[in-house]
Amino acid sequence: MNKNDFFSNNSYIFLPTRKNPKVVLAVNNSSQADNAFRLYNPFSFKAKCLKKTIWYLFSYFPTFAKLICRAEKGVKSDFLRYLEVKLEQTLVSSVYFATTGDKVVIQLQSQESEVIGYIKYPLNKVGLIHLKNEISAIEALSKIKLIDSYILKDKFDKTPFVLLPPLDGNIDSINDSDALELSSQFKRIGSFQLAEHPRIIQLKISLRANGLAEYIHIIERICNGSKKKYSLVYEHGDFTPWNIIKVNNKYVPFDFEHFVEDGIEYFDLIKYYYQIGKLIEGFHANDLLAHISTKVDAIEIEELLKVFLIKEILRNTEENEECNFEIKMLEMMENK
Repeated sequence: MNKNDFFSNNSYIFLPTRKNPKVVLAVNNSSQADNAFRLYNPFSFKAKCLKKTIWYLFSYFPTFAKLICRAEKGVKSDFLRYLEVKLEQTLVSSVYFATTGDKVVIQLQSQESEVIGYIKYPLNKVGLIHLKNEISAIEALSKIKLIDSYILKDKFDKTPFVLLPPLDGNIDSINDSDALELSSQFKRIGSFQLAEHPRIIQLKISLRANGLAEYIHIIERICNGSKKKYSLVYEHGDFTPWNIIKVNNKYVPFDFEHFVEDGIEYFDLIKYYYQIGKLIEGFHANDLLAHISTKVDAIEIEELLKVFLIKEILRNTEENEECNFEIKMLEMMENK
């Protein structure tokens, strides 16, 4: 399916550019546009300025904004027709295209400009795996009241998808104590030595299956030298500031596409500071190591970080993504 397969009969703008859109937003009126802009949550300063400027124009000068942004009329797709029958109402869609190309996220509004929810629709095999992880996370975490359950789980043209409830809040960086408190809510009953931890056992199996057995000896050396037990947790897998939203003074995680049911303590916190340091602060490997070691209060932090890097190398290999930074950082730590 291409981007046109998710449209409704509405006026659309393409951001940041028409040729290479990150989002396609429905902008028939100011209320509809205001809702649609919730789908676009950039972290770069330039993109934030673009969003704020265009949002302001559509909020106060919608007719003028449609002209300068070259709004185009969408044609209702078969998928939207299917959803309208399923949900028994006329729908307005806005579409977010994942940078990795594995999925789209579709915001659904009613004709009265009420946000109904967000659909995750996979576009390839990686997207299907991510959707399976997402559904597993929702079913596990909704049972312990950490998140709400989905509205609808269904298939269209043999492709599964899920409709998630809206989260009305703000996405931004949270402070260290709130990040620690939120991650602690994922803890389960049980703790293991590293060598016996289900996450480590599965990681070694997956490394071997993906032709990365050379990393297993590093893990085994770390396990043999480890003296600590580590809790079993529900591992978010992509615990980052842009996957946490503040709703009614409460921080709520979302986007569980890399969810692991038998996860290991500290991996989510390491991911949080790793992504901030690497992607936002632009740290080199040595500075990133110091950053994470300062932020994550774990006795064996350097050993855990090495295992984390191997986990990231595996993940990127499975998804055909570049992992040179992780390989070089791991080599730097091994050669210290």
